[in-house]
Amino acid sequence: MKKLGQQIDGTSIAVFRIGFGLIMLWELIYFLRMDFVKVFLIEPQVQFSYQFLSFLKPLPEPILDILIIVLIACCIFIIMGRFYRKAMVVFCTGFSYLFLLDKAFYNNHLYLICLLSFLLIFIPADNKLSLSKKSSDQKKPTLYWHLMILRLQLVFVFFFGGVAKLNYDWLVSMQPVRAILENKAKQSFLGDILTSDFTLYFFNYGGLVFDLLIGFLLFIPKTRILAILCALLFHIMNAWLFNDINIFPYFMMLSLILFLEPNKVARFVNLKVFGKRSATSISNAEISVKKPVLVVITVYFVIQGVLPFRHLLYDGNVDWTGAGQRFAWRMKIQQRTLEKMDFKVLDMKKKVIIPVEVRNYGLNQDQLNLIAYDPAAVVQFAKFLKRHCLENKGMDDVQVKSEVIVSFNGREHQPIFDKRIDLSSIGIKPSQLNKYIQKLDKAK
Repeated sequence: MKKLGQQIDGTSIAVFRIGFGLIMLWELIYFLRMDFVKVFLIEPQVQFSYQFLSFLKPLPEPILDILIIVLIACCIFIIMGRFYRKAMVVFCTGFSYLFLLDKAFYNNHLYLICLLSFLLIFIPADNKLSLSKKSSDQKKPTLYWHLMILRLQLVFVFFFGGVAKLNYDWLVSMQPVRAILENKAKQSFLGDILTSDFTLYFFNYGGLVFDLLIGFLLFIPKTRILAILCALLFHIMNAWLFNDINIFPYFMMLSLILFLEPNKVARFVNLKVFGKRSATSISNAEISVKKPVLVVITVYFVIQGVLPFRHLLYDGNVDWTGAGQRFAWRMKIQQRTLEKMDFKVLDMKKKVIIPVEVRNYGLNQDQLNLIAYDPAAVVQFAKFLKRHCLENKGMDDVQVKSEVIVSFNGREHQPIFDKRIDLSSIGIKPSQLNKYIQKLDKAK
């Protein structure tokens, strides 16, 4: 426990801070290029809200445009280390707000950004390599627990990502890795290699072992360098193999600097950047960690450790039903191909069936994908259609039925719900949904 209060060199955390700012600047410029505010927040007539955040709504378009610019400015201040903490507070709040507006935006790497930006608020990452005008006496020392909480958060991503793979589809059917490699083979000159048994076993079981063990190997000094090399190779392969993980592999490669010895990073940076052969001396004095800080850290990581297991509270194949999927590091463990997506509105008073053109409601591709992947989103859209018809179409008695047919992890195509059910009348809690979701066919 005393080690948590030990003073360390803050150069490695500072390098991470700069890299964090640069990568998020890249991400936000990407938001501008794809017109994120208009396409993802303004044009869609339906919002797939989280149950616990149903009150959260998009701000007017001009304010959202300003928010993106403000977040870009925050990234610049974070990079420079100027007004660092204020910039990180604004960034964490603003980025988390955008992230939590719609379930369609959920991505594990964006969730990780929210968590790390929250942790960085409490870490003096501007102690080194910054334009901060604080004097040496004003700067708070970098302590071992500052580095440790960042390391732990990153290890949780790997470890729980591995735990999520301990299921029949991954271990026996080798899905979705088989489907992913087959799809990649169609786009690559390495087709025969990617579809070979060796490649399938290497990616499937090698990926599982990597996720479960890499965190521990990064913590052990004797295996750290080998673990970092393996991690670099792993993330490079992921960047090549997947086209939907965006900044994630580059961000995770950046984060590896946090597992190197702080003093060695400091000596390297001082030599290569400043031409100095020795790092700044660090006091050996230990600063006791205040009890409230320990309590907050403990509670935070207990929550992070419990959330990935909440799916055990639900019946059935939770990857199929969608229960407990988010905020749990359940990454790349399912592959769905959409065969059919039909919605129909039934005007029960006039005895009329009205086919629905889903895209007429401004849904973007992420929202369409969400409907295929999340049964709760199917019901949410059905409820939106009913509300829309009651409020805008002059209907009095409405039912909404759907036929969403998908293939799940190499199985034959099957419907998510019985097409005879009025989806607008059922609840979206997992316990309510499970009664109506079609039973998943057995794996091949």
